[in-house]
Amino acid sequence: MTLSIVDLTEIRAVATEELVFTAVRDALVAHAEGRTQLPPPIALVFPEAGGDCHVKAGQLAGAPYFGVKVATGFYRNAERGLPSNSGLILVLDATTGVPAAVLADEGWLTAWRTAAAGALVTHALTPPDVDEVGVLGTGLQARLQVEWLHALRPLARVRIWGRRAEAARRVCDELSLAARPATLEEAAGSACVITATPSTTPLAPASAFAGALHVTGIGTDLPGKGELPPSLFSGAVVVTDDHAQCLDHGDFGNAVRAGVVGSEVDVPAGVVLRDGVDRQAGLTIADLTGLGVADAAVASAVFTALSR
Repeated sequence: MTLSIVDLTEIRAVATEELVFTAVRDALVAHAEGRTQLPPPIALVFPEAGGDCHVKAGQLAGAPYFGVKVATGFYRNAERGLPSNSGLILVLDATTGVPAAVLADEGWLTAWRTAAAGALVTHALTPPDVDEVGVLGTGLQARLQVEWLHALRPLARVRIWGRRAEAARRVCDELSLAARPATLEEAAGSACVITATPSTTPLAPASAFAGALHVTGIGTDLPGKGELPPSLFSGAVVVTDDHAQCLDHGDFGNAVRAGVVGSEVDVPAGVVLRDGVDRQAGLTIADLTGLGVADAAVASAVFTALSR
């Protein structure tokens, strides 16, 4: 048996925004309805190198393929002239178990999956008249979250905050929107806020988010990380991509362990995408830790498109 290896150029030819949005939405809804297999992720941490590695797998009931993904983030790579993210996805036949292909995506399918999930949930939970977003973070996801959210709604104002002013300016320059560097208070006080950092301590006190109607956190994807102050969750409507994962190593879990909220108050993201949300006064928070079943759904969709 010859195992085909699909490179990034081939993947980019078929992995349209529409394909990724559809696959991720279907995966989140199916997961909320109990129609998925999602084993716990495996995580490796390399503190000396400033990196981490995730191994995630998943399957949607009835899908022709399932997937196993390896994704790495080594955040000092920019100093070496290398991309921070890399990885690959092994696609396997769900009826025979035979490997079908290796998608050598260099981490891009993970990046697009994360961007699509964040955009879908942020759009669903943010009031429709909101056209501003504040982003805390200056990495690849900071830019992608804005670009993919803009594909779903118009954005008139984008405020980018980073610990390094030059990094915030670079992200603004890369965006074809009205983006500008901002102070932490300006970005966190936007009506819609997205956090996308590998931080291990809260980025700002809860008071800094006083102007926010919705907050999406995507950076807390390993034990020991934490972007949002636990007290921010008090009284908020909490949405999670996976209850167990977010309890284990999400900002939601940090708030539960701090005694701010109960462990059963969260709503599945797939339910919000399927049914909508009853918009009430107050803050909504989405804690997204990244689902292997979303990786599998995107990989399956890409391989199916390549096979036509």
